[in-house]
Amino acid sequence: MARTKRRMTAVEFDAVRPLLPNIREDRSAAARAALVDGETLAAVAQRYGWTRQAVNGLVNTFWEGLTRYHEAQRIGDNADVVLPPGYSKATFVAPDRLIAKWRAELASEATADAATPGAGKSRA
Repeated sequence: MARTKRRMTAVEFDAVRPLLPNIREDRSAAARAALVDGETLAAVAQRYGWTRQAVNGLVNTFWEGLTRYHEAQRIGDNADVVLPPGYSKATFVAPDRLIAKWRAELASEATADAATPGAGKSRA
């Protein structure tokens, strides 16, 4: 069974890099070659004179950093918001015409909720 290759975009890698200040520059470059550029662990290891396992360890370190980075983003996105049950906070980028349509739909839903007794209220 084939393993799924772990990949990162250059933007993700650049976001994670400052979170790993103890990683030397050559080790960072090796991890980038594997994760962003798609080079094999063996090819990266050969170039730096390391073992494939050593490169895999670096890849794991950066991958764990990316996981922590995404978790922190999720926490930060909702840190200042207390939402009632059944509500979610969303941030997205879309064309202006779609955002205007979405806002109109939200306003319509809010009006309908306000007219319905008990709508949007927490039930304990």
